[in-house]
Amino acid sequence: MTLGAGLPLTIVICSNRPDSLPGAVARTIAAMGPRDRLLVIADMPAQRLPALPTDSSLPLSRIRVICNEGNQGLAHSRNKAMKEATTQHLVFLDDDIVPGTEALTRIRDALTAGAHVTGTRITAHLQGRRRPWFLTSGQLHYLGSHAPARPASIWGGSFAVDVEHARLLGVGFDERLGRMGSSLASAEDTTFVREMTAHGATATVLHDAEVHHLIPSHRLTLSYLLRRAFWQGRSEARRNDARRGIGKEWNRNRSGDGARPVRAALALLYTGSVLLGVCRESVTRSRTSTVGAETGSDR
Repeated sequence: MTLGAGLPLTIVICSNRPDSLPGAVARTIAAMGPRDRLLVIADMPAQRLPALPTDSSLPLSRIRVICNEGNQGLAHSRNKAMKEATTQHLVFLDDDIVPGTEALTRIRDALTAGAHVTGTRITAHLQGRRRPWFLTSGQLHYLGSHAPARPASIWGGSFAVDVEHARLLGVGFDERLGRMGSSLASAEDTTFVREMTAHGATATVLHDAEVHHLIPSHRLTLSYLLRRAFWQGRSEARRNDARRGIGKEWNRNRSGDGARPVRAALALLYTGSVLLGVCRESVTRSRTSTVGAETGSDR
């Protein structure tokens, strides 16, 4: 018997994609333990909610679905999940993650051992497609996946939180960050982890426990990856970390596999897109401040 055997978890799926929810629910139910509960935060009106699969091993009393009135964003949904969780510990899983019982067992063990935040390795599953030349392991983080040869870190696709400790510290998800609608904003997860540890929380990375991230074909395009890098820059600016963020992205982008000239060229291309995002966010913020000041002066 493992250290955390029997520890009940609230497993949370936050999604604004009706087409993805049924598969996500089915995959999650297959990996859940006998005392776990499933909480779905659907970032959509109730009329858009699809029919969700059921399983005889999971009574309806252990499944709860909450629909937002409209698209409120991923950070908002995560905060709502922490308020609605009925267990001390919850696990966030993206709607395109394939979890496994082994990964959840390792998460239970880490939480039982005292971790307040813990995350697994997330491995990109290209679903039989070849990785394009413009996607080295240095850009896998734009797909929410860890590079195979590098240490993992705690990312939002698969991580767990001691909710009671987060409440005690007064830490939640920054709702200026994270996906909302069609934007590719991010960093609500890493900012949350950073704030937790800054307040003394214990974080544990499960480097050798993995889940799979299903990558659709439209994300394996140069246009998507550059747009994702652009929004990474906007997100770094929103959390007032642009300088360090640009340096971090440069180091990640040039660390990939493949020929050195290709890696260098891609690092310039993607980091340039990050820089454009930082500039765009800075201009947007400046315009908003100017309008706010003008409005205030007219009162």
